[in-house]
Amino acid sequence: MDELTLAVRREQALSALWPLFFVSGATSLTYQTLWGRELHLVFGTSTFAIATVLSAFMAGLAAGGFLMARHADRLRKPLQVYGLLEVAIGGYALLFPFIVLALKPVYLEFWRASEPGPVLFGVVQFLLIGSALLLPTAAMGATLPLLARFATDSMGTAGDRVGRLYAINTAGAVFGTWFCGFVLLPSLGLWTTTLLAALSNVALGAIAIAVQSYAGEETERVVTDDLAREAHLTGVGLTVAVALALAGFASLVYEVAWFRVLSLMLGPSVYAFSLMLLAFLVGIALGGGVGGRLADRVMRDHGVPGVLLTLAAVEAGVALLSWLAMYGFQYMPWLYVQLFDWFDGARYPVGLWVASLLLAGLIMTPPAVLMG
Repeated sequence: MDELTLAVRREQALSALWPLFFVSGATSLTYQTLWGRELHLVFGTSTFAIATVLSAFMAGLAAGGFLMARHADRLRKPLQVYGLLEVAIGGYALLFPFIVLALKPVYLEFWRASEPGPVLFGVVQFLLIGSALLLPTAAMGATLPLLARFATDSMGTAGDRVGRLYAINTAGAVFGTWFCGFVLLPSLGLWTTTLLAALSNVALGAIAIAVQSYAGEETERVVTDDLAREAHLTGVGLTVAVALALAGFASLVYEVAWFRVLSLMLGPSVYAFSLMLLAFLVGIALGGGVGGRLADRVMRDHGVPGVLLTLAAVEAGVALLSWLAMYGFQYMPWLYVQLFDWFDGARYPVGLWVASLLLAGLIMTPPAVLMG
């Protein structure tokens, strides 16, 4: 096959990635909602359940992304590996409820043997159940480096394409959170919703493998781009890693804290959790789409120092907006009542959820845009 035909096929395959990663994001956040609901049966409607799911998700995503990033450039069929991971995620999702049941005698026996306090018992449950979530979430984390490997040709376009992948994946997560929390779970229940999400993963995997077969094999990636060489030679990798680790830590602290504050008004139901997650993810999706193009522009005009200064400004903006939000918490009960009256939440349930979403959006979406 000649190079022109391969290039055309590659672009066609690339266009297929966007809907694939949208559905992948939708299934991932469907699982986060489902597993959070599943863990409510273990922990109750407490912060432990939310913290366990979020911690396991973030740890798994980080581990999967880190490990796959070290090997993605050497893969000749990244979409095939991506497809196999999607199939594995779907299969594990079907097993997860049974894994939780199998772990129940373990922590109950620990309770009978040692009679620990509630905090220690919660920590043991957290470690047991959280570790069971690491494998599928690591597979989820490995998907972005694989698709970025296929989608990017050089550092000059990396920001836009990776940012677009990230934004589309997060937009899918927004849809998945809404569709799972407000449509599938109330009408179909936990197990049927899990089954549909798992079948979607298997279908995604089969399509990705077929797209890779159509596009042909990749060549091993080498660093030839001047901008990539500049980024490598400046030795800023460790600095960026530390900055992003701190940013990730702060982001999840904000998320858990805001969930806790908002749940005092919106309640601990799956609907309230979905609304808060929607507000957070909408901001991240918007920020990812805009940030990718901004990163490429700053890199072209100002190089690595300009990118780092822009990153610093963005993080300072997150801190400022989060600090200002603290002063708004005291007015939130009054604001919620006003929104409830404006949308006639007493008569129309949709009005109640619109009011709740706006309240969550006022607190969570502006800083989440900068986080994205």
